[in-house]
Amino acid sequence: RMRRERDILARLQHGGIARLYDAGTDAAGLPWLAMECVQGRDILGWCDARGSDTATRLRLLLQVTDALQYAHSRLVIHRDIKPANVLVLDDGQTRLLDFGIARWLAPDGDDPALTQLGQRPMTPEYASPEQVRGEEPGVASDIYALGVLAYRLLSGASPYASAMPASRH
Repeated sequence: RMRRERDILARLQHGGIARLYDAGTDAAGLPWLAMECVQGRDILGWCDARGSDTATRLRLLLQVTDALQYAHSRLVIHRDIKPANVLVLDDGQTRLLDFGIARWLAPDGDDPALTQLGQRPMTPEYASPEQVRGEEPGVASDIYALGVLAYRLLSGASPYASAMPASRH
């Protein structure tokens, strides 16, 4: 999985995506990644701490959308868009990170599964219906998750709040 993340991040050179500096294996054969240290806060926490207005929140979403569109143009789907994977720096610039379960949209089908059969790593609240059903995710899965993130960022609540037990609101 780390080798896949390295290969994917090596393809993505965008200001809105955390940078990969180097990767390899140590003497014991353990893989490692050297990445940009993003000194930021998750997008929801950053906005809430500053009492950000709607215009600021939309500007941040547009930055995330730009980074995600760039990844999609390189045939990469993130598969885990959520607040914790979008950090905002003090200057208001966003970084999309954690491509650990990302995958290529390989047109020739040469992209082997990242996970073992029966395992579906995802964040349920942000996962698209096809991810939850165990179907093949695509670009639409990232767009769905981005929509859930946008809803939370702009409304302050989960789009599923009415379906959740009262103790989880």
